Amino acid sequence: MDKLRAMQYFNRVVESGTFTAAARSLDISTPAVTQLVGALERSLGVALLHRTNRGLSLTPDGERYYETSRWLAAEVKDLESRLGAREAKPRGTLTVGMRHAVARYCVMPRITRFLERFPDIEIVTKPLGSMQDFAAENLDVAVLIGWPDERELVVRPLAQTRHIVCASPEYLKRHGWPREPEDLQNHHCLVFRGAVATLLDRWMFEKGGEQRTVDVKTRLLSDDRTWLDEAACAGAGVIRLVDLTVGRLLSSGLLVPVLTDWEALEAPTIFAVYRRSERHSKLVRVFVDFLVEVFAEFEGERMLVPAGGVPRVPRPEWDSRARGRHSTYAARGRKPA
Repeated sequence: MDKLRAMQYFNRVVESGTFTAAARSLDISTPAVTQLVGALERSLGVALLHRTNRGLSLTPDGERYYETSRWLAAEVKDLESRLGAREAKPRGTLTVGMRHAVARYCVMPRITRFLERFPDIEIVTKPLGSMQDFAAENLDVAVLIGWPDERELVVRPLAQTRHIVCASPEYLKRHGWPREPEDLQNHHCLVFRGAVATLLDRWMFEKGGEQRTVDVKTRLLSDDRTWLDEAACAGAGVIRLVDLTVGRLLSSGLLVPVLTDWEALEAPTIFAVYRRSERHSKLVRVFVDFLVEVFAEFEGERMLVPAGGVPRVPRPEWDSRARGRHSTYAARGRKPA
């Protein structure tokens, strides 16, 4: 006997008043209802209903059973509804803000996969400069690079980057290869302005426990990383780039890495953020899951992340305080992290 179905039939008989009315509401035959409710009574060993010419009424055992079975049936219905909603394909519009370089080199080349997987989701993408722009742009999710402030938003680290110092073959042919970090002082360097308005002209390196810091000279600086990419490929100077966003430029030979025996320090984290109120949003969840998948592929290719998640480079002290040139901030007596 299907005990759950028998319970549902019994509840419908009580609520409808007769076996015939219950059968009509369930769109089944009256004998089917009568037989299953009778089987339920036999399995319990008690009568649940008084059957008389004047109609049906509950026995004392039937009253107790009905109160419990009605609650159980409601719980089962609620559970089925929630599970069904969870398994349903998400649909709707999701607004995503991204840093230019992360969008161009990491996310957008793979966005077709997401669109094919979720045909009922419309993605609206917007360029995003910093965490401060998140609320102003009315975004659902943001993908940024730097060191996130975790106090107000949910932060999901996606990848810990590395810095790569590189230049075009043409530039290196004309100006020579830097062999030591200090050699950069004799080169034209292209400087990017960070999300908190800091000109990142102080480059730190480490090799074998030895650290060296160079305040690079520049005549070309920009808030837009992709503009500097184009200038570097055209031979304008040496540039320091995040590795996950430079793969195509290196593989095509447009840029060549230099100082490869030195580790360039203070590489930022790529991360996704969304409001705490969106933690249960299916749209946000599936897109963040997609981002995790994309960056896991990057990490797997370079074997950077050990088991246990994305490692985080501590936020440099200057990131939230320096304005203008990082080198000028350090020269005032404040040491970088």
